[in-house]
Formats: sequence, C-alpha cells, structure tokens
Amino acid sequence: MIIKELHLTNFGKFHHQTVSLKPGLNIIYGENEAGKTTIHTFIRGMLFGIEKQRGKASGKDTYTKYEPWENAAHYQGMMRIEKEGINYRIERNFAKEHKVFRVINEDSGVELTEQQIEELLSGLDEACYYNTVSISQMGSVTDKELENILRNYAANLGTTKSMEIDIKRAFADLDEQKKKIISENKIGEEELIIKSMEKARDQMEILEGEQHTIISSIEQKKEIEQRLLDRKKELSVLDAKRLEELAKYNERKDNLYQEMLTLTSDVDKYSESLKQTQEHKESLKEQLSQKGIYDNETMGLLTERIINRSNMPVVFIILMMVCLGTSIGFVIGDLQNIALRQYWIKPAIFLAGAGVFFILSIVKYIYNRKRKRKKLSALKELKLSMDKLDAAKHEEIYIKRQLDSRQEALNHVKEMIKAEEERQLSEEDYSEELRALDSEERANREAISKAQWVMEQKKEKEIEAEKQIEELNVRLHKIQCAKEEIAAIEEAKSKIEEIAAEIRNSFGKKLNKRASYYMGQITNGKYDSVSIDENLNIAVNSKKALLTSHKLSKGTLEQVYMSLRLAAADIIFEKDKKPILLDDAFVMYDNQRMGSTMKFMAENMNQVLIFSCHTREKVMADKMQLKYHFIRL
Repeated sequence: MIIKELHLTNFGKFHHQTVSLKPGLNIIYGENEAGKTTIHTFIRGMLFGIEKQRGKASGKDTYTKYEPWENAAHYQGMMRIEKEGINYRIERNFAKEHKVFRVINEDSGVELTEQQIEELLSGLDEACYYNTVSISQMGSVTDKELENILRNYAANLGTTKSMEIDIKRAFADLDEQKKKIISENKIGEEELIIKSMEKARDQMEILEGEQHTIISSIEQKKEIEQRLLDRKKELSVLDAKRLEELAKYNERKDNLYQEMLTLTSDVDKYSESLKQTQEHKESLKEQLSQKGIYDNETMGLLTERIINRSNMPVVFIILMMVCLGTSIGFVIGDLQNIALRQYWIKPAIFLAGAGVFFILSIVKYIYNRKRKRKKLSALKELKLSMDKLDAAKHEEIYIKRQLDSRQEALNHVKEMIKAEEERQLSEEDYSEELRALDSEERANREAISKAQWVMEQKKEKEIEAEKQIEELNVRLHKIQCAKEEIAAIEEAKSKIEEIAAEIRNSFGKKLNKRASYYMGQITNGKYDSVSIDENLNIAVNSKKALLTSHKLSKGTLEQVYMSLRLAAADIIFEKDKKPILLDDAFVMYDNQRMGSTMKFMAENMNQVLIFSCHTREKVMADKMQLKYHFIRL
C-alpha cells in the first residue's frame, strides 16, 4: 500500500489542506506546532478512525484534541492510496453524530464492502500499525529501559504481532491474579466448608426423620377428625329430624296461641259490642215508652188514627150552615117586609155569623192540617226509633251468635293447646353429644395445627440447612473453580514458557535473520547480525566482537529497535508494499548513522515518510544526492 495524497478537509488546525506524497523517500518538514503530528495522526485516523472517550478522559483525548473549533459536523478528510496498481480513495467523517467511513475503487468507481476493506488493509490493525510501520524515536528512555523494551518486543512479536504483551509483566500479573484468587476465594477454608456441609447434611437427616414422625401423627389425627366428622354428620341428620319435628310442634303451638289470641280478641270485641247494642236498645225502649209506644202494634194504631183523622172543622161548618140557614129562613119567612131596613137586620146578623164561622172553618182547617203534619213528623221520628230498635234487636241476635261461635272456637283452641302441651316428643336429643364431638374436634384440630406449626419450624430449619448447604456448595464450587483458575494460571505460565521457546526456535530465527539484514544495511556492515538467545538477551555481532545489549550505545540500540520493527513489518506484511512512517526517528542518530539509514531506505523501501522539525534530514539527502519528495508545512 502506497499513500498518494492526503486531503485534510477539517482536521485540527488544517482546513482544506492537501498533501501529496510520492513513492520512495518523503521528507515532511515543519517547525514545532507546524502540524507534523497532526498529519501523522490524520493518517492513523483515516486508517483506523478516532473514537471519542467517555467521562473525564474525553477532555484530553485525541478526538477532542484535533476536533475543529468551527463547523465540527465536517470533522473529516480524504486519503488516496495505491495497492497492486489500483487506486483507492478513503473517505471518513470523524464527527460522532455524523460518522462516515467508506473506501472507493477509483478505477472502477465501486464502493468496497467491509470484507473487501479488510482484504485491502491486509488485516492491519492499529496496534500492528504502531509497532511496525510507525517508528518514533526512543530518546526519552534510558539505555537499560531501551534494552528491556527490545527484549520484550522480541519475545512478544512472534505471536501477537505487537508490543502489547510484556512477558515479565504477564507473569507478574498472573502471580498477582493467583494471589488475588486465593485471597478472595479463601481456599484454605475448603476442609472447614466440607465439615460444615457434612454437619448440615446430618442435621437435615435428623430433621427429615422428625418431620416423618410429625407427618404420621398428623395423619392419625386427621383420621380421628374424619371419624368425628362422620359421627357428627350422622347425629346431625338425626338431630335435624328432631329439630324439624320440634319446629313443627312449636309452629303448631304458635299458630294455636295466635288463634287463641285472635279469638279472645274477637270475644272481647263482640262482648263489648253486645253490651253497647243492648244499652242502645234499652235507650230506644225508654224513649218509646215515654211516648206510650211499647210495640209495633201500638205504633200502627197510633199511625192509623192520625192518618184517618180529618182536617175539616165539622163544628164550625155546622154552625156556619145553621147561621146561613137561619138567615135564609128569616128572608123567606117575611117577604112582605123585604123593603124594610129592619127586615134585613136579623138575616144580616146570621149571615155575618155564617161568614165568621166560614172564616173560622178555614183557619181551623189550616191549623188541623199543620197539626196533622207535625204529628206525622213526630210519628216518623218515633217510627225511625222503632226501626232502630228493631235493628238493635237483630244486631243483638247477630252479635250473640257471633259471640257464641267465637267462644266455642276459643274453647276448642284451648283444648287443642292443652293437648299439644301434654304431647310428648319421642325423638332423642343429640345436642349434648354433638357439643362433646365439637369440643373433641376442636381439640384435635388444635393438636393438628400445633403439629403443623412444629412441622413448619422443622421445615424452615431444613430449608435453612439446605440453604446453608447450597451456600457452602457455592463456596466450595467457587474454591474448586478458583483452584481450576490457579491451575489454568500455572498452565498459562507454562504455555507462555513454551511459546517463548517456540519464538526462539521458529519466529526468532526468522526475525534474527531479517533484523540482521537491516542492521547490516543501516550500519554499512558495522554490525552484520542481530541475535536473540534462549533467554531473550539481544546481542549484535561486529567484525571484532559479539556485543550484548547492555554494552551498546543508545544510538546503536535505536538502530537495533528500527531493525527489529522493519524486520517485523516484512514478516507480517510479507510481500505487500508498505509505507514506513518515521517520527523524529533520527534524533539519537549521528550523521553517519542517519545517512546510511536514509540511503538504504531511499533505495530499498517502497515508501518512507520522515517527519522532522530539523533540516538535517533534507541536508543529508541533498549531500548524498538521494531522490526524495520534500514537503514544507
């Protein structure tokens, strides 16, 4: 893979900045704060992305450091690469809310799938990138620290392709983990736990036996309870019949008593009514006797006499006729004196008398008629009283009959009540026996409840014992798992030892051979080989002597470090083209070392990006007439 172009759309301090790169040697120069680290970070970000950290770490993480102050949504860029003669364009937006990542085949205009992207990058991950093709200077560490770094790098590279694992640290971590497992899981308590489990199991057996005894007792009491219930049911049927008969008996007596009360009330009512009727009858008799009427016959005669009596005043009429006849007689008897005034005096007197008696007859007639009406009216009242008297007599007879009837019925009811009271109920009373059964049943139920309570207590103790056994089992299982983990840790340590041996026997040889090649090239043959022995000690071979790492200068150690990384990159990427990024990697190099290294890289490497804040790399390239591409920031 060759990087051809970088376009920083909005990244850190750069906005729409384009950087073109060439195959071979590229020197990217810039003073401090010019943006060298930004471009280096941009390349890594375009390949692997930049994630924003959480919590307090987010304030100082890489994402925040290079996030643009303006237009943060377009926190993005583009990188063009070439692999196996095909051009690709990598596009990425780093903004957490607008993330975009895609790779486009520019020759065919097709976007790559995830699997195709993985194939394009040849499985390169960020850790592998940092520990192979991206090389920085180690000037801040001491000689001894650098020596240890080289030993760990050589030991781990064969299996992990990274510097992420420190064997000694791994052993220390495993021992610390083992110590922690022993402490947390209290492995020394295993025997005590086993004894506690045996004791809890013995207790459970005792509790189970006690529960079986209680269950048998409860079953017996339940059988007794069933017998009591059956007997109660039998007696309840018999007692129900007795109670039914008693209820009927009481109902009959209640009805008779109710009927007696009703008849007694009727007798009292009719007696009072008879008394009132008789008093009324006597009062009417008294009233009629005062009028001289004692019976209906007398009443009839009196009525007939009044009705038949004439209203005409016979005496006055006769006197009137006499006076009228006399007057006429006087006139007829002495006609010869008719002309005389004296002749008319007597006839006139008797005629006047006849007139007077005529008037008296009329008055008397009117008076007699009124008197007859008055007597008839009084007779009507007497007749009404007589009718009332007759009605009272009839009512008296009716009341006497009703009274006699009620009295007779009352006597009959009294006799029936007496007969009911004298009657003997033949059914036997089972209430006492039922009460005794109820008392026995309550006592039996209390005994069952008490046994069940004791049973629950035993059951709770059994559950507690079972729970204790479960907890002990968990603890024992935890201890066993811990012992398995300890065994696994010991096995892991053993495997690590085996892996280290394999490194020395397989990858180590290949790494030694390739690192020796690079060491000889960049030192112009001063050191023609690098070796890693079975104890992971690093040594370089010169024409004069084999020098161990602790006898080497820091500059030589830096060359060994670079040789190992270049060798690792060759082994990991095999024949794939790869860019080598050097970030102030020559700080500890003298001019001779730097010149040799640059010349070798310019002639043999596919692409080298040298980031520097010094001009010595450019000066050295010009002095040695090396072909390079210079970029000033």
